Amino acid sequence: MTFLFAQPKEWWLEVSSPQQAKFWEQSQQHVTPNSRWNAYINRVCLYTVLDLIQDNAPEARIWLDVDNMSAVWDVVNGSAITIGTTKLVIIPTEAIDDGELEVPQEWVDIPNWVGDYYIVVQFRPEGNFLRIWGYTTHQELKNNSEYDPDDRTYCLDALLLTHDMDTLWVRHECYPEAPTRAHVSPLPELSVTQAENLIGRLGDAALVFPRLSVPFATWGALQENDIWRQNLYATRRGIQVSNISQLTRLSEWLRGGFDNIWQTIEDTFAHQQVATAWRSQNTQNLTSQNQNSIFIINRVKILDFSSLSGNEQVALLIGILPINDIEVTIGFEIRPLDNVDYLPDDVQVRLLDENGVEVGIANAAVTQTIQFQFSGQPGERFSIEVACSGKVITEHFVI
Repeated sequence: MTFLFAQPKEWWLEVSSPQQAKFWEQSQQHVTPNSRWNAYINRVCLYTVLDLIQDNAPEARIWLDVDNMSAVWDVVNGSAITIGTTKLVIIPTEAIDDGELEVPQEWVDIPNWVGDYYIVVQFRPEGNFLRIWGYTTHQELKNNSEYDPDDRTYCLDALLLTHDMDTLWVRHECYPEAPTRAHVSPLPELSVTQAENLIGRLGDAALVFPRLSVPFATWGALQENDIWRQNLYATRRGIQVSNISQLTRLSEWLRGGFDNIWQTIEDTFAHQQVATAWRSQNTQNLTSQNQNSIFIINRVKILDFSSLSGNEQVALLIGILPINDIEVTIGFEIRPLDNVDYLPDDVQVRLLDENGVEVGIANAAVTQTIQFQFSGQPGERFSIEVACSGKVITEHFVI
């Protein structure tokens, strides 16, 4: 990390030309000039600032994975870095003067986007450096800024910012209990139908500013949901996505609550040996203290990849076994239906964690089933992504 010094209270960071070229290339996946440019300057600022932050706090991480951040940058300026439970929101600006900090409303009023500190980073495309010249807290931003309803930003006068950037470390390290966040009201919940309709409407790439096209409460609720945000991003890129699936709550299964789309194995498969094989295979995989146990809950959902060129369907089997009050074992299997011996050759299955990061992958090739097994705790989320016949279906779960 190379520093260029102007005023000693500011941080100036050098960005090499090869780095800029790399970030520009990575931003070409966005479909509009506005979104490409926004993604580019946010990548430059985020990764350059992250290098600096990690020099002092090696545990610092990007708030969301790259795919999720790309979905943010497609429609909103800004990104975030976490240091433990502290969130730093990075706000790039191309403004020449230092008159104010402008923060998009999403970073201030969406509950799970809210940060502790908001850092302004001046980006000058004609130069190879970034200038970090001030910061504030969420509490100060809410209490002291002016809200601009035309572009939905909170504007804080530069005189009200803290300009000595070194004090950021002092506040973080020495006063971790000091309040930084103001109260934020929860956003209304959207139904799946509402979300699908919004994504269909706002997913038109010709719509330059989708964030300003619906009331903020509606927009914020859509952006608060990782799945819906990703689907909006995919739609704006012209990628076909399946209908939004409900979040399946496995804790409700343990209490006997099932949606109709999740059937028993016996009701789905005509041959009893399917149920026997599923249970016996997974019994063998359990830990030694549970060798005599089987999944006590088993359900199946049919995933339909049918198209004009074929009728492809596969079954997703889910099994649950509580280990104790804080841990459960979960198994899932992708298998063909009764009238088919093997899975389609192009079936690919990915297991994703709550941030959308891949933690497991398998391909069908020539096989009858694809299986995964793992343990989790109540409240943890995961997703199962199944690709077949050029389509992708993702099922989302919370334990």
